Amino acid sequence: MSATGKLWADLGERAIWTLLQAGLASEAVNLLALPPWAAVPIAGVLAGVKALFAAQFGNGTAATLPTSAERF
Repeated sequence: MSATGKLWADLGERAIWTLLQAGLASEAVNLLALPPWAAVPIAGVLAGVKALFAAQFGNGTAATLPTSAERF
């Protein structure tokens, strides 16, 4: 994969995870009848959990892409 392809793959992965975390936080706020500002810390916690999970079970970094796709 070219450097540009790797960059787009990394960008896509980050965008998808951010959208997923924001969506889940928004739904949690709606389901739990929390104030809207509560979505921000919930999304932050979700990002931290994802990073810990990726570091533990992924390639040793907080990214979920394979190491070969991370190197430019």
